[in-house]
Amino acid sequence: MEELQTIFNEISEELTKANTVREKILTLSRLAIQKSSISIKHLHRGDIKTAEKLISENKDLIVEINELSNQMEQVRFGMILACNQEYAEAVFLHSFLTKTPFPNFTDLSIPYLGYIHGIADFVGELRRVVLDTLRNEGNIEIVVNSLDLMDDLYTLLLTIDFPDSLTYNLRKKTDFVRNLTERTRGDVTLALNRLQLVETFKDILNHKSQESDT
Repeated sequence: MEELQTIFNEISEELTKANTVREKILTLSRLAIQKSSISIKHLHRGDIKTAEKLISENKDLIVEINELSNQMEQVRFGMILACNQEYAEAVFLHSFLTKTPFPNFTDLSIPYLGYIHGIADFVGELRRVVLDTLRNEGNIEIVVNSLDLMDDLYTLLLTIDFPDSLTYNLRKKTDFVRNLTERTRGDVTLALNRLQLVETFKDILNHKSQESDT
């Protein structure tokens, strides 16, 4: 769990940098739009010289905005988000089941957003592990470890508190993770109560069987 905390800290640092760039772009964009609007008004009024001055100033702004946007390439990959997060999800499940450390996003050579979205999707796989284990009356320790990890991952996802435009709606996914974790906890509680009742019932039957033998 400590390695994941470190990785999430790194991702937060990267998103903080991206958010700083984003806010600067938003400020410059508003200024560029304003200058464009004013220059158009001057053009309609026939004041070509003033309009040309504004357009020239605006060109410098647009160049700066586009250069800044190149620094945010990490968060502009909507078309390939799915394949990155699916790959990350598979790797996380493998790490959990084999009890090996979770790799960093740099180790996987994927963008950090693909990594954290993969983490969120991985919680769904943990729920599946829990339900399959309960259904087969398997090792309860796996159930407890899975549920604990679901809680831990939800807590980590909450630390990624950035605008949706930077995180591709991670907040919505985090809310889903919370609901999934709560449902799973409820399922585990019901299943353990049922198992306890079954064991109690078996004890009663064994006790009656012993009494009849005597």
